[in-house]
Amino acid sequence: MFFPRFSNRLRLWLTLPAAAAILLSVSAGAVAGKRMEAELPSPATAATTTVSASEPLIQLAILLDTSGSMDGLIDQARCQLWTAVSEVAKARRDGQPVRLEIAVYQYGTQFVSKSKGSLRQICGFTDDLDEVSAALFGLHVKGGDEYCGEVISRAVADLDWAPQSDVYKSIFIAGNESFQQGEVTFASALPQLNERGVVVNTIFCQSPKYPADEVWQLAAETSGGRYSLIDHNHHLPNIPTPMDEDLVKLNEEMNETFVWFGNGGDQAAANQREQDANARKLSAHAFAARMSSKIGHLYHHVDHDLIDALEHKKVTLAKMPVEKMPETLQAMSEEERLTWLNGMITKRQSIRRRMADVISRRHTFLMSQLPGQAGQPVVLGDALTGVLTAQASDRGFEFEEDVKVTQAP
Repeated sequence: MFFPRFSNRLRLWLTLPAAAAILLSVSAGAVAGKRMEAELPSPATAATTTVSASEPLIQLAILLDTSGSMDGLIDQARCQLWTAVSEVAKARRDGQPVRLEIAVYQYGTQFVSKSKGSLRQICGFTDDLDEVSAALFGLHVKGGDEYCGEVISRAVADLDWAPQSDVYKSIFIAGNESFQQGEVTFASALPQLNERGVVVNTIFCQSPKYPADEVWQLAAETSGGRYSLIDHNHHLPNIPTPMDEDLVKLNEEMNETFVWFGNGGDQAAANQREQDANARKLSAHAFAARMSSKIGHLYHHVDHDLIDALEHKKVTLAKMPVEKMPETLQAMSEEERLTWLNGMITKRQSIRRRMADVISRRHTFLMSQLPGQAGQPVVLGDALTGVLTAQASDRGFEFEEDVKVTQAP
């Protein structure tokens, strides 16, 4: 049997005619995959760095149903992405911090024709978290056909999955309709999933009283993934706290420490401000979650912020042409540049530490105001963090209790 992860339960689920159809669909799926590659819209962005063999990496592809009933899911994704990022920021392997890449697809949308699967790639794998945020806030809900098998096939075929076997590679697909819609079956993607070491985690979106969907469960089990049931319409309480304005002010101060340069620097700066505004408009909770991520090492702009570029060794200041430097630095001597940059680095680290303190005090305040968590509905952030921490731990990653603010280089 070429599906090594099939359980006894799954074998019972597949009748002989169904199994034969799946076997036939695998070869057809390979041909369809090549056709789909040509049809796929160009990604909004791509990963900006090369993975070294020893660099701990986590790759997450998030596939979201954006049909007519999924407004709640999209809002949860916009808000709770940052919760998952903050959790990943705690991950270490062999003492090294991880790098995170995220890709986003939408499916079940009328904005894309049925001939193209009613789906599209919003952004390819990227470590630019503001690009991911912009992708999520750019989603619009409009009813369409939800082809789970096809969107998974697209994601596994078209994304730039790292070849290393020790990379944690995971697809999270969230939706609330039949998993078996469309001509491209989930089974046709299994050979590539196994070959690339990618697991599929399914998130079924319904009322907590809704029974588990067996097909969504079995799809996850087949690839070694996990199944979750969430209440996608549940809104987390938005409780104002005395610390909210402090976070806003500190964020404004931290944004001033970014030293934008190069082609796209102005756009990156504008997008940073826009995603701050998007999170703040969504809720105080969403803004605070974004701030928790911004003080961690996973939030950076290595291609557009000179401080991040120096820290990640993307540029060497002594070899950088003067005309390529930010205007602020061009008239300075080499010693003056180093002194000025070290001052900005120190300022950013100071702000991050103050933000960490405010976030901690905000959390303590909220715990005193919120009711007990027992019996609370499970939401997207719970599913993402619970599953990814468990699976990454099984692959040799360790998670610290608290995120350490990155020290100045």
